[in-house]
Amino acid sequence: MTSPTTFISRRAVMMGATGAALSAPFVSRAGLAASVPNIRYATGGGIGPNEMETIIFLDYVKQNVLKNYGKAYTLDMTFTRGTPEAAALLAAGQADIATLSGPAFATIIVKDAVPNGLTIISDNYQDGHPGNATNSFMVLKDSAIRTIADLKGKKIGINAFASAVDLALRVVLKKNGIDPRRDVEIVEIAFPNIASAIREKRIDCGVLVIPFLAIESPKGDLRQVFTGGDAFGPSSVIFQVTTNAFLKENPDAVKAFLADYVDGIAWFYDPANREKAIQLVSDFTKSSKEVLNSYFATGRDYYRDPNACVSAQTIQKPLDAMFEEKLIDRRIDASKYLNVSLLPRPCAL
Repeated sequence: MTSPTTFISRRAVMMGATGAALSAPFVSRAGLAASVPNIRYATGGGIGPNEMETIIFLDYVKQNVLKNYGKAYTLDMTFTRGTPEAAALLAAGQADIATLSGPAFATIIVKDAVPNGLTIISDNYQDGHPGNATNSFMVLKDSAIRTIADLKGKKIGINAFASAVDLALRVVLKKNGIDPRRDVEIVEIAFPNIASAIREKRIDCGVLVIPFLAIESPKGDLRQVFTGGDAFGPSSVIFQVTTNAFLKENPDAVKAFLADYVDGIAWFYDPANREKAIQLVSDFTKSSKEVLNSYFATGRDYYRDPNACVSAQTIQKPLDAMFEEKLIDRRIDASKYLNVSLLPRPCAL
């Protein structure tokens, strides 16, 4: 069985940008003074509270928590289907800051798809962190699939080729003697539909990420086979980047954005704000407050550094795996692209 070659060329990245922009569910538009830099932001395909930026920049938080919004910068946010689309927008000059996965970042770097390059500026969330949630590949509880070796010849669902979970899947399969190109069929299914696809037996195995992991696991009819942590241990699944061109022209706007981002994390994680935070996220995502309260900003959620710090080491593991699996043609040194000095507080990394 085969799956498409997923790590895109520079031309494909550029051509895909128009489709990415058109397919975004919605784009917010801020009509503020031209003297205030406007940041065009592309999300990584998740939605709050999976990706914190999607809830940190809700209207209530902008008006009541964020000190710099509307003064040092404004923000237009495009919601994409996945980090490859965010990468396409960066490459086409249609985004200034974005959430990227390791695979999307690596692809854009080796293809030199963004003029003047990219800088990693902060964490978003990490997988495989001890004591926190981890992306989980699930099967039906009564499935004959008991081990990773049992996945040979099966159909496995992920959200998007070249995504972080796609890479984790391929690494784990290879570790267990399964060729992801010939021995399994990997298919794309939107995150919200993966659990139903498993239950309806349209796929044999699929990945559940937050919030769907927290929603579907308690139902008791699905069982975990392996996790993203089995691929890399603790690692940065997604992180925020900016184009070097935008950073050079607007360093103060980027710093102000990051200061607000860190303040937003603190507000959502503060127990004093719990009731309002859950209400905001529930209204935005149409998720049950009971479900959100069961995991959001707890040990059942992903690990997020409170200062949005990210280390080269946690980014490096997936990048090394891409080279070893021949998904990119040269090694990438994450430290050369990382600048955490833009964050409001020092990182002890």
